[in-house]
Amino acid sequence: MEEGRSKSTLTYVVLACAITWALAMPMALAWWRHAVPPAYAMPCAGLSAFGPLFAALIAVGKRRTLFRPFLAHPGWIALALFTPMVMHLIATVLFVAIGGKPEAWFHPPAAPERWAALVVFPLGEEFGWRGFAHPRLAARFGLVKGSLLLGLAWGVWHLAYSVPPTGGFDGVGFAMGVAELPLYSLLIAWVFERTGRAMAVALAFHAGAHLDHFELASRVDLRLHGLHLLVVGVVAVFAARSLTRRP
Repeated sequence: MEEGRSKSTLTYVVLACAITWALAMPMALAWWRHAVPPAYAMPCAGLSAFGPLFAALIAVGKRRTLFRPFLAHPGWIALALFTPMVMHLIATVLFVAIGGKPEAWFHPPAAPERWAALVVFPLGEEFGWRGFAHPRLAARFGLVKGSLLLGLAWGVWHLAYSVPPTGGFDGVGFAMGVAELPLYSLLIAWVFERTGRAMAVALAFHAGAHLDHFELASRVDLRLHGLHLLVVGVVAVFAARSLTRRP
């Protein structure tokens, strides 16, 4: 049973990546070549965010299991929504304390497409990552190891978004995502499990990461990003300890 569940999860991850990468490719190739994207590239790029959801709908037998339980206490939703912002703020305070000069303290959506991303990406991703993959990986590997493996897959999935509009490949950004997302996966797992796996808190946490999008912070001084990784890592350690003790 566990081996079959593991194989189905691997198949899901491959399918999620394949769908997203295929849909994101027209825009990425155009940016890579410094060319004008074709008219269909933008709609495809928007749909690419739903790769994890589409893959889950294909992989799961009972589709309604992806969407429930859904609601949680408003306090849990607020905690999930603002936790990323608080961690970002702590990292920036530490950066200032060691002599850094941040260009901005917060990085809220500054354009309509970023507000759209705040809604679209959580909806397109979380019903797949948390609704489908998390329970299966947790059952096979445990909550901590399963969450870390899920976060690693989540990071690799972002490969399709590592070509910026200016062209080339953003290797530094991709590497930071692969390092950070397993830690974020642990944090989401903690609040997810504490609410009986309510999808609302997973969506809120993901939306919170876009509400203060730390990836947009300047990379002129990478100490800021290093401190951010440190802060997230420390909080993730506490989350992991709590998940380990969970009966």
